[in-house]
Amino acid sequence: MTIEHRYCARYPIALDVHIQYRKRRFYGAKGTNLSTQGMFLEVRNLTLPTGTMIELELHALGRDWLIPAIVIHRSRSGIGAMFRDPQPELFLALPQLAHQRARQPTRIARAHPRLQA
Repeated sequence: MTIEHRYCARYPIALDVHIQYRKRRFYGAKGTNLSTQGMFLEVRNLTLPTGTMIELELHALGRDWLIPAIVIHRSRSGIGAMFRDPQPELFLALPQLAHQRARQPTRIARAHPRLQA
């Protein structure tokens, strides 16, 4: 029997995240949903067991974040990470994150001269 661990609402996001394990940055992942208490990360071929302490490294809201977390579940598509401490500042900025994500393809296209007409 499983217990529902989600005490807060989760919202869809698309954030590039690096997973650090034992102070080594070793996996790139995509954060796909976020709450004040955790994040689901899409990854491939990751074998971190439930209960493993990790750190999530990401850049959002104009700053770098290093968030201590613990792996609480895993599946073929990724892992669920619970933050050691709630991250309300990151969560409350979801509208800003969505706005940054919506603008990102435009900035990338302008940065490549071959893509300009």
